[in-house]
Amino acid sequence: TADGSRSSDFFTRRNRIMLLGQAAEKVFFFVNYDAAAGGASGSRQDPVLTDAFIDYRISPAFNVMVGRQLVPFSIDNQASAVSLTAIDYPTRALVGLPTNPSGAFWRDDGIQVRGLLANDRIAYRAGYFRGAIGGANPGEDGRMTGMIMYNFASPQGGWFFNTNSLGALDVLSIGVGVDQMGRSDGEDHKAMSIFGVAEKTLGAGHLSVTAAYFDWEGVGAPGGSFYNGGTTAHITAAFLPTGSKWQPVIRWQQQDPDDGEGLDTIGLGLAYYISGHRANIKAEYSIDDQFIGGKEVDAFRIGAQVFF
Repeated sequence: TADGSRSSDFFTRRNRIMLLGQAAEKVFFFVNYDAAAGGASGSRQDPVLTDAFIDYRISPAFNVMVGRQLVPFSIDNQASAVSLTAIDYPTRALVGLPTNPSGAFWRDDGIQVRGLLANDRIAYRAGYFRGAIGGANPGEDGRMTGMIMYNFASPQGGWFFNTNSLGALDVLSIGVGVDQMGRSDGEDHKAMSIFGVAEKTLGAGHLSVTAAYFDWEGVGAPGGSFYNGGTTAHITAAFLPTGSKWQPVIRWQQQDPDDGEGLDTIGLGLAYYISGHRANIKAEYSIDDQFIGGKEVDAFRIGAQVFF
């Protein structure tokens, strides 16, 4: 903490109950209840309806998703939580993405179209959403979010992106995204992303790299550090040696708000895959993790994941 003392906390992260399936030949559905951080700091969180959508798979080039879903802004905010590279998302870089007032993180209610074009080389996703972000500044006139990505290697056309396939995929994709929403206080929320992901099997193992740059405006409540603008970025890299269950991870996250002090965070992590993404243990030591009492503090996190 800021005074030099240490604090600790134990909590469960992403207690999820998921239901997915197929209702008809081209009609799929996904429902997800999640208590994102149950018991953190002694608090209690009831499960939230995080995802609830129907996916009409008309063709590989044109699919329609209706309901509550992750907004199509970048690879990072649509990556599967099950297959993350580091212990958690790069939340320092994704600081400005509005969240549904119910607590469904990075989700919104609306309609999205997505597909793969040009022999799967071009991936697009675009949506129109309700735009409510809670608090004193609900969205007005809806919210428009979209992204386009070019795939030099394996495409990913499903609901969620896999940024750490543990050797299953060779990927090289780059893209851009936009997010825009009017607000009742007259200050529009605007955001832009530039991102890329690469996975390649090398002689000694499998390399996974994800990187992104974000430009924010009108984020959070008036007076917040990113409300008048700012940028964030991250680079996350991991290497899984051939035949090993151990994967070292390093990541850099940067915050550069127009109205606040910048922060550079270095994370040094290690994952042990007991059974791939279904059962694993991850740890990370984060240097300059956040500001507490106006001072930069470090953090050490360790977590276990079971998915079935």
